[in-house]
Amino acid sequence: MEINNSVAAWSAGLAAQRLPRWDELPDIDLYLDQVLTLLDKYLGPFLPENGGHALTASMINNYVKLRIVPAPVKKRYGRVQLAYLLVIGLLKQVLPIPDVKTLLESQFEGAQEQTDGGAEKRGFAKAFDCFCTLQETAFADMARQAAQLETAAGTRPALAMEMAVRANASKTLAEKLIAPDAHLSKTFKNVSTN
Repeated sequence: MEINNSVAAWSAGLAAQRLPRWDELPDIDLYLDQVLTLLDKYLGPFLPENGGHALTASMINNYVKLRIVPAPVKKRYGRVQLAYLLVIGLLKQVLPIPDVKTLLESQFEGAQEQTDGGAEKRGFAKAFDCFCTLQETAFADMARQAAQLETAAGTRPALAMEMAVRANASKTLAEKLIAPDAHLSKTFKNVSTN
């Protein structure tokens, strides 16, 4: 069998990683360079090992200009912006940014106000913590599936194909759920022109 224990070990290690919860995010405002360092620390274990950064300063500035992330106050980023950037850093790996924006708006709607401990912030914190739990559960499920499929697939390329096909199916469903009318009309348009 071509697949060795490194796949199982990597999957188990990934499943053991934990995202920070709202209360674990710094409660002081940070400058952009500090945010970038923190994002690399938090997101590094979940991203491909290509030596790049989770997000860049240019990306963050663009997300602010596009109103995907609330603007910093006096060039300082608080917990709300950091939470948005953590979610974006993970979801942009599989979804186009407009879809990520739609998800953020639907999940964090009404929670963008930066109040001092108000209901909006508690609601936002709860939504963020829920996202972290969902993401960790998904990684744990993936690790279990990889361990089971490892034996069935037999080779590393076969396992990679299996996981890629599953990822594609999940991505397709997510896109249809985010904007069902837009994706349906696009699908029917493509079918009718063929």
